[in-house]
Amino acid sequence: MSEEPSPLAADSAGGHNSILLLFICLIGVIVIFTLIGILGSGVSKRTGRRKTRADWLGGIALLSVCATIALYIWGALHVMFMENDNMREECAQAGGAAKAAQVDRYEAHYLPLRFTCHLDEGGSYDAAVPGYVNPALAIAFILAIATGAVSVVARDQDRSTSPTVTRGR
Repeated sequence: MSEEPSPLAADSAGGHNSILLLFICLIGVIVIFTLIGILGSGVSKRTGRRKTRADWLGGIALLSVCATIALYIWGALHVMFMENDNMREECAQAGGAAKAAQVDRYEAHYLPLRFTCHLDEGGSYDAAVPGYVNPALAIAFILAIATGAVSVVARDQDRSTSPTVTRGR
């Protein structure tokens, strides 16, 4: 008895587009380097003066955005390299050889990142994307949003409490 997935299994994942994922990953890398550049220029611009709470929170927000994008890229790379033989192997590793023999099609999802093996008798299971990617992605995203919002509020509070400079005539 063969331990290979069913010959009826599709040789490509439904909706799986490696070119799109490659484009997303390249844009993500560019955004990460841009944000790190912005963070670096902000740090160098503020030398000699004490960092405010808003400065620290803004930096944490930028780093959280970078972490979110990096985690997405990491998960997307696992889906991107799914080709015919790799799909079958990943399904076999995730569900065992017996389950992999019942796989009739594959499906890729971009949000949340998933590569799903569908069984011919109904049901499915996820493979390829490490289990920690989506929860870590959610945590980093929430941290980015929260610290970004608190940074804006802190910056507004700093501006409203700082003394205004008036010029004499």
